[in-house]
Amino acid sequence: MCGRKYASEELTWAEYREMLSIIQPTSNLQPNYNIAPTHIMPVCVWESGRASLKPMQWGLIPTWAKDTKRSYAMTNARSETLKEKPSFRNLLKSCRCAVLVSGFYEWKRDGKQKQAHKVQRSDGKPMILAGLWADNPVLETTTYTVVTTDATQSFAPIHNRLPAILEPDQVQTWLAGQWSEAGAMLKPYAGEIEAVPVSNDVGNVRNNHPELLKPV
Repeated sequence: MCGRKYASEELTWAEYREMLSIIQPTSNLQPNYNIAPTHIMPVCVWESGRASLKPMQWGLIPTWAKDTKRSYAMTNARSETLKEKPSFRNLLKSCRCAVLVSGFYEWKRDGKQKQAHKVQRSDGKPMILAGLWADNPVLETTTYTVVTTDATQSFAPIHNRLPAILEPDQVQTWLAGQWSEAGAMLKPYAGEIEAVPVSNDVGNVRNNHPELLKPV
């Protein structure tokens, strides 16, 4: 699963424009070193024939929901069952999104102990995560979930699930292509990623500072 992400100060609007081929905006982001469910961040969608950004809350609230009680269970969506889940299958045609982050956190279990790791691309570039999004007119919310796949063989010792990671040249197809093409992208990441042990302080959402990324 993917329960925490981070966007360091190096993740600028220039990176958003380069990685996602968006036109706007021109001012920089505020870093968030501990992105947790319910946090709002800019998410890339396809509108009016081009990629653009919408502020969205992490934790998908279905279009038909009358309250927010289930949103916390929808931070992730398993790629293998997207067509089976009512909350997701109606979003596959036109409500796909891309989430740009520096990386994400995952915890490796060793018996009763857990060790936090930051997970990032080995080349140091930002990470593009495949997602789904929904507008809920009753609750007046716009929310998203991160799609996950099986873990790669190298990542499996950390966790058995991995976010679906896209390359920049796949973004437009994921956002606006036919589902037959977009769905085929949801497979364990073929590129190189690395998991680095960091402070378990990241487990407390109130901790949000650059020191969370320091290796331990």
